[in-house]
Amino acid sequence: MHPNRIHLMATVSMFLSPISVSPVAGQTTEPSSQAEAGGSSVENEGEIVVTALRRETSLQQTPLAITATTGDRLAAMGIGDTTALGRISPGLVLRESGLSGTRITIRNIRAAGEPTVGLYYDDVPIMGSAGVNADAGGTLPAIRLFDVERVEVLRGPQGTLYGSSSMAGAVRLIFAKPDLDAVAGSFAGQVSHVANGGPGFETQAMINLPVVRDLAAVRFVGFVRDQPGFVDNIRLGRNDVNKQQSWGGRAMLRIVPTADVTIDLMASKQSLDGSLNDYFLAAGSYNATYEALQPLRDDNELYSATVDWRGERVGFTVVGSHGYRDFNYSYDFSAFFRATAGLFPAGSANFALFNDQAPSVANSSQITKTDTLEARLHSVGEGALDWTLGAFYADRRGDIQSNIIRASPASGEVLPVTASSLLGQRLLTDRLKQTAAFGEVTWRPVAALSLTGGLRYFDYSRAVTGVVSVVNSSVGFTPAPQTRFRASEDGLLYKANASYELTPRMMVYATVSSGQRPGGVNQLVNLAADLVSYRADKLWNYEVGAKTQWFDRRLTLNGALFQMNWDDMQTAGALPATNFAFIANAGAARVRGVELEVTVLPLDGLELQASGSYIDAKLTENQSNQTLIAPGLKGDPIPFVPKVTAQGGAQYAWDAGGGLRATLRSDVSYGGPSWTEFRHTSAFQRRLPAFTTVGARLSLEGREDGWTIAMFVNNLFDADTVVTKLSANVYGGLNNVRAISLMPRTIGLDFSKRF
Repeated sequence: MHPNRIHLMATVSMFLSPISVSPVAGQTTEPSSQAEAGGSSVENEGEIVVTALRRETSLQQTPLAITATTGDRLAAMGIGDTTALGRISPGLVLRESGLSGTRITIRNIRAAGEPTVGLYYDDVPIMGSAGVNADAGGTLPAIRLFDVERVEVLRGPQGTLYGSSSMAGAVRLIFAKPDLDAVAGSFAGQVSHVANGGPGFETQAMINLPVVRDLAAVRFVGFVRDQPGFVDNIRLGRNDVNKQQSWGGRAMLRIVPTADVTIDLMASKQSLDGSLNDYFLAAGSYNATYEALQPLRDDNELYSATVDWRGERVGFTVVGSHGYRDFNYSYDFSAFFRATAGLFPAGSANFALFNDQAPSVANSSQITKTDTLEARLHSVGEGALDWTLGAFYADRRGDIQSNIIRASPASGEVLPVTASSLLGQRLLTDRLKQTAAFGEVTWRPVAALSLTGGLRYFDYSRAVTGVVSVVNSSVGFTPAPQTRFRASEDGLLYKANASYELTPRMMVYATVSSGQRPGGVNQLVNLAADLVSYRADKLWNYEVGAKTQWFDRRLTLNGALFQMNWDDMQTAGALPATNFAFIANAGAARVRGVELEVTVLPLDGLELQASGSYIDAKLTENQSNQTLIAPGLKGDPIPFVPKVTAQGGAQYAWDAGGGLRATLRSDVSYGGPSWTEFRHTSAFQRRLPAFTTVGARLSLEGREDGWTIAMFVNNLFDADTVVTKLSANVYGGLNNVRAISLMPRTIGLDFSKRF
């Protein structure tokens, strides 16, 4: 371990305190305990209060498909970062994209390009890094959920209040804020062991300190984690090559100068150092045969300031942020060169041209800077009319290097960049600017009836500049002058909603809403002129739902039926002459589904929970345009998304005597099968099998002393759960299928202490 990480770990252990223990960068291990100290409460007599509508509402009285989970419940389920959130909501799927980023899908709306689901760190949108393929939706970082107050999952388009990239929904991460009144903190540690891997450990800490009582307070959170690997490179003789180390923290300052004004300042940093998780399927589970190692580094920084003023009838909120991300990864490119060389006679010039470039890696180095600003004017208090008016601005700039670099034949290490080791290079600058103005009004003509209308005007512009700085025609880096392309678009998004409370515990609602995500520009050499730019794709959602509670709230039953029409789909393609993907508008799809959430409290101390969705997402027309014939035809299912997902959990808590409380919990998660391509006739299509994972946790809590100790097991039956398969010429052809699996069985022990 690096000396600076040892120092940071010691500092964290001495001074801070954690909330949950979590996985990083797509390795889905879900350990951890969570102990909150300070922060604001999100429960009112057992009812969760949410702010999905930009105002406080009871979860059961919010007329949209939403799941909200508190930090305590996330810890009890062993959910420690965003990659595991698919277990809390129907229709929510999070998968590693293959290049260490995470792609979030809601209601089976999945495609390359900008995110289809908005991810929010409090009120700040996380926009992803575009990369050479303009696929920002596949590079979202895995965010740690330590010291979290709650997570809200909003299903269906949220285009009026949340804007672009929330065309299928939004995931909001709400973190605990500084407490002005009390000194509080906690500490937690974890040790674990992964099957086919080795030991891991984690420590987290949090401390809350009032600076001036009733005026200002600070809150610090930190973590250090060593996560064991479970993939072995049998060619290079290296075990656990995908192990990862991560560390980071968050500092928050809250100032309340008057009863009406709250100022929140936040600085967050999260760093990861490790390797990619994929392996060649033909070599067997968790066995990699790469000629080169696949290092990964991901450093994220986020700074935000929020000013909130609330008068008697009107409030005003301003949120500004600056984000910085240094994202660098390499994946083995040797298989492409070996496979291409094999197309030519041994000893020929073409054979030597390709074969001599292995071993090597395709390296991507990305610096992304993002600035956002949002201002909202809104109503305050109870009344017949609730309203919100706002404006939004975002500016994201990505500076990208795409490199082909030689690796050491003996060790597989990527060689330092020199004139002889750098086989090819492209330099890109991708800049996306967005502005919007929006409003939403809710009118209650009678107490039980609410009518809502929303409108959002959006405008975006995108400019991409690119140049081949080191020519290598064998991989598509052909000589070309610097080019610059632009694209822009504006339009309107709509929302109409009606809800009616049949009883205080039974509400029905209907919604019609639209969403979009920005289009952009492809920056590829020799790309046809009509494929250079692509438009925003748009979606209309038609939904009815019900939220009900029965038997003195011992049974909660919520459900929704919906149909979404998706037009001008952004589709990934590749020209035969190049190894690089591009995006084009091609085709349309219809998505029909049903979602159900059930919670039962049959006995004191016993809770049973289940949720699931059935979603049929298929093309309604062939994917084609004047130049490109995309692989999808009418009736084909959307790739990588299962029709059926389901989750269930059971928890029983009892008094163990002597001031101790014991809790036993088990969770199960199911994902149905899916395909990796639209067409069954595609040579690269692969089937992703269905999977089921089971976890269990037994904890003992000393209530008076504030400590908790727990034993846990994730993936109890050690299921070999392949969640992604990648097959393409760029990976070495049909016989080189890359796979990504969830983490094997993990057994561990947690300890936490609150003070």
